[in-house]
Amino acid sequence: MSESGHTFNFHGNSFSGPQNFGAGGTAYVNQGAGNDEELDRLRGLVAELVDSLSKRPEDDVDSARAYDQASEMAELLEENSPDGERVRKKWSRLRPLLEGLGTAGSVASIAGLLGNLF
Repeated sequence: MSESGHTFNFHGNSFSGPQNFGAGGTAYVNQGAGNDEELDRLRGLVAELVDSLSKRPEDDVDSARAYDQASEMAELLEENSPDGERVRKKWSRLRPLLEGLGTAGSVASIAGLLGNLF
């Protein structure tokens, strides 16, 4: 049976293992931020976080660092198709700062959405 000329469309958050397509076939893979609703929720949570961090005292060094990291993460998420690896790296720098500031609710919500999306 020949798969030549067939088109395959995939949508999802992760694919693992070898992918085999027939010669001459085409595969379109929508991977990563496949759920626009969840991505919009994540963007909203990060925007709220940035706003909250901007209201902390200016002399609080950890808050200032968290604000900078959160702002950069918000910028990454505004891309049409955010780069999951870059977002995860930014989160790995931001999360410990947030945990030290007592923002457990934000951390859990954002981490959950990141796990689903990237």
